Amino acid sequence: MAEYDVIVVGAGIAGLGVAGLLQRKGLKTLVLEKSETPGGRAKTSVIPGGWRKDSGLHCVDNGEKSAYADLLRKVGREIAWTIPLEGMMVFGEEKWLPAADYFNLSEKENEDLVTLIASFATMSEEEIDRLDKVSMAEFTKEKVASPKIVELLNILGMLQSTLSKPEIISMGEFISTFLEQIMKSGGSPDKSNVRVPFGGIGTITGIQAAAAAEAGVKFEYGTPVKKVIAGKSGMIKVITEKAEYAAPRVVMALPIWDMVKLFSDDDKALPKGWLKYMRSLVDETSAVIGFTVGASKPLFTEPVYLAVWSIPGVGLPLQIFIQTNFDKTVAPPGHMIAYIGACCTPEQVRDDRYFQDVTGKFWETLQKMFPGLEESLVWKNVERWVGVDGLGRSPGLTGKYRPPVFMKEVPGLYFAGDCYTGRGIGMNSAANSAMLCAEKILSDMGK
Repeated sequence: MAEYDVIVVGAGIAGLGVAGLLQRKGLKTLVLEKSETPGGRAKTSVIPGGWRKDSGLHCVDNGEKSAYADLLRKVGREIAWTIPLEGMMVFGEEKWLPAADYFNLSEKENEDLVTLIASFATMSEEEIDRLDKVSMAEFTKEKVASPKIVELLNILGMLQSTLSKPEIISMGEFISTFLEQIMKSGGSPDKSNVRVPFGGIGTITGIQAAAAAEAGVKFEYGTPVKKVIAGKSGMIKVITEKAEYAAPRVVMALPIWDMVKLFSDDDKALPKGWLKYMRSLVDETSAVIGFTVGASKPLFTEPVYLAVWSIPGVGLPLQIFIQTNFDKTVAPPGHMIAYIGACCTPEQVRDDRYFQDVTGKFWETLQKMFPGLEESLVWKNVERWVGVDGLGRSPGLTGKYRPPVFMKEVPGLYFAGDCYTGRGIGMNSAANSAMLCAEKILSDMGK
């Protein structure tokens, strides 16, 4: 008999969520995590001098009304959220401008934009599902006449998906996320409830882990999984460097690029072609080249997101989040932390020559955007990331086209995280996936 009802591989947002939900329903659950701490890609590092630097930081759409907040409430937790994001500013005319001033839409363009947004609100689920296979570029070419509105949609799509081109942004996912934002902000596209957790992203995943442990989840940190064998015995094996486990249910709460490494082509229980297909999705993800900076003074104080569709001299779209404008606890008093990223492709990130060329030009442009940046630096990390938002929100990979949270051919094998079924941005996507996965497991068990 299995020692555990469920084994969860990975202690990121989704893994912690699934484990906490199932344990509270009476399923004895084990979580195996390769790192020494929970969080997966969502962690906070303490830097001497009073700094708390995040990895995997996301603004959370809908804040206390978000899918992530719903997941926390299901395991008996609430958190403190920061003030909301108050819109977006765009760099133009050698300065940062409110989006309304930058785009400066005519009366006719404003009417067209209102009509377009109203059309989103009338779409059925079937229409949105159809648009999951349509790119933003295709949609705007057919439906939008104004180049200004096209640029606005491109920027919003980039901020949602961290993808660098409208040709690879799913219009269905964009509309679905946009409508949820409106519905949960009182019906107004101008009223934001985008927030971040106080104290850094590690605070929220730490709370998740504590709630799961309190419920009785067993954690084994520092335990990399080497192999998972589906087999045909009704039990799924999970092999680590130190031990071998078996359970009737295993949840792979890992991004696709890590998950595929744990299965073997000679596992006859896996459906033919599944592993090959999943491997083909490894680079269907978002990527960023950029900087995380700590400065001795705030160079920009507005509680907004900063964006540019094409960075001068670089040609990539830009997104900037200055965390200390929302949460002053993550830096010494009067100091600033900013996350600055140029969205690109995994191939561009891995090209060392391209990376060196882009970061040099990028930094020169940032000094023009933020006079005094170089002089105020306390520290600067030059960084590149692949897999920022899990499986990319591209045509044919969103909504019902996303890999499911279960495998019908192998009863007992499940998946959770921002690479699998679950609408929303970043942390909300992972939370939605976790709740869907837990619901599916309980349903399969007749609970």
